[in-house]
Parts: sequence; structure tokens; C-alpha cells
Amino acid sequence: MSDVEVIKDDKAWMARVDGHAAGQLAYRNSLDGSAVVLVHTEVGPEFEGRGVGSALVRAAVDDLAAHGRTVRPDCPFAAEWLRRHPDHPVTVQQRT
Repeated sequence: MSDVEVIKDDKAWMARVDGHAAGQLAYRNSLDGSAVVLVHTEVGPEFEGRGVGSALVRAAVDDLAAHGRTVRPDCPFAAEWLRRHPDHPVTVQQRT
């Protein structure tokens, strides 16, 4: 598999593989500003099973951890990724 390139804009982390849009992880700030909410991970059908979703979540939580932000994984894929990587150094806030 080719490397997944992930870049962030003001609404999502975007994944590209070999110059092609491969997926995105949408986010927003929580209403009270205490966390960044990971809303939805979407991967193009032709890129499924190639680690694109995992690359998106990893890039997001790495970025947020580096900036001391708390993550609220409302997206089931992101929540499962975080459950499987409990050693990742990011503060996780559960949805109430």
C-alpha cells in the first residue's frame, strides 16, 4: 500500500493516497469548548481496508495531543480506534 498523506483544514482531516482523495475525518469543537469532537470518518470504497481510516484517526489524535486538546470520539470508528490504542497520550472525553 502507498503511504497515506493526512492534512487538516478547518472542518476535517483529509487523507490522500497517491494524490487521490481517499477519506476524511470531520470534526468540530464541543459546545462548551472543552473538547474537539471527532464526528465522522469516511473512506472511499476503493481505499477501504488499506489503513486510511486508522491513519486519519491517528493523525487527528496526534495533533490534538500535541496541542493539549481533549478528544470526544462521537464517531464509532474513532471511538473503537481509541479503545484499541489505550496507550495513546491523548485525553479522551466520553459523550454524555
